[in-house]
Amino acid sequence: MYKKLMTLSVIFVLAGTALGQSGSGITQLTLQDCIKIAMKRNTSVLQAQYQAQSQDAKLLSAYGALLPTVNASGQFSYQNSQILNGVNVGGVIIPLSTKSISRRYQGTLSADYTLFDGTANIAGLNLVKHQSQSSDLSFRRAKQTAVYQTTQNYLAVFNARDQLKISEDNLKRDERQLESIKESNSVGSASLADVYQQQAVVSGDEYSLVQAKNAYDQAQANLRFFLGIPVTDSVTFADEGITSEIDTTDFAAVNRKYNQTAVLIQDALNSRADYEAARENVAASKSSLTIAEAAYSPTVSAFAQYQVFGPKTSNIGDNRILYGGLSISLPIFNGFQTQTNIQVADVNLKSAQETLDATKRQVQLDVYKAMLNLFAAEKGYESAVNAVAYAKINLETAQEKYKIGSGTLLDVLTANAIYTQDLSNQVVAAYTYVQAKQQMDYAIGTINY
Repeated sequence: MYKKLMTLSVIFVLAGTALGQSGSGITQLTLQDCIKIAMKRNTSVLQAQYQAQSQDAKLLSAYGALLPTVNASGQFSYQNSQILNGVNVGGVIIPLSTKSISRRYQGTLSADYTLFDGTANIAGLNLVKHQSQSSDLSFRRAKQTAVYQTTQNYLAVFNARDQLKISEDNLKRDERQLESIKESNSVGSASLADVYQQQAVVSGDEYSLVQAKNAYDQAQANLRFFLGIPVTDSVTFADEGITSEIDTTDFAAVNRKYNQTAVLIQDALNSRADYEAARENVAASKSSLTIAEAAYSPTVSAFAQYQVFGPKTSNIGDNRILYGGLSISLPIFNGFQTQTNIQVADVNLKSAQETLDATKRQVQLDVYKAMLNLFAAEKGYESAVNAVAYAKINLETAQEKYKIGSGTLLDVLTANAIYTQDLSNQVVAAYTYVQAKQQMDYAIGTINY
């Protein structure tokens, strides 16, 4: 029985292995290597990271809005004036010109602090906090998604590789059968029609092998694209930890772990970063509504200013002015802008709540579908194993009957086609089961990275 694929229950725990180089200079990437690359290069992960960094920067500004604003300024003014006057001397007006030059040096330090604005400043800080937390959670989910998708694409490569191996083995088996028929034909125990028929089968196997090789190359190209690796790079994928034989004795333990839908859904709601992000968005929308409603409240501010000035820098401190006070601003009418802002904020809050409800339903659906897929994959693998065992015996029987002349070549070809297909189905079933287990971890939100 053809083997290859499993041991992925701990596949998401990164081992910190470095990229390996084969003797030929071609880089060989394990699954852990690919996950590391996805964390650094995947577009969705990078965009989520940049968004989280942007929100962190806004958080510092939101804290600063609660502090007083302080400004310092300096000023220098220069004035050169000339005034023309007339003096009456014996009835004669004698013009006199008077010139004056003045200089002024001034320094000012001022501060302003909002004492009350309807709690808009506090709500603004809470708004940015919730938005920042939502971005961090979205970033975390993006990384989990990248791990999940990387693994799915990686398994697709190994699935295609194993299908290629099946095609290669089938071609070799039919080539050996062709040689045997030719030998039998040379001694008169097999007809020439059997030779031609078997040659046609070998030709079909060669075409199937080309198709399998094409599927394998495309699966590798898809994985390279997802990881941001140019398809022209000399990269191969090899992970000895992946085999296609599943220990069916583990099914019972898996079934016990995932047999309570309500518990799994609750675990998912407690773990899923996208659901937590949706809750943070609702909280952020509530803060936005508070900010909009605060526009109806008066704004009370305290201000203070200290000035020094003089005609020279050496005596600028001789003249000082210190003053301060309170200012109150009460909005009366602003063209219905406040009412509009409140309505928009209220609609956004309702939309965020609906998104939260939809996300909750999505989490429930994801877990439920993952459970169905897991149990179906378990039964599918068991069925595939039994089918391969029967098909192998049936093929061996058909070959023996043909050798002694009690069976036809058509019987052998039919049995071989069934056996080859069952081998392929078993490989697919094995990968499907492993993918279903990973789908369950992704649905619950417990993928590590």
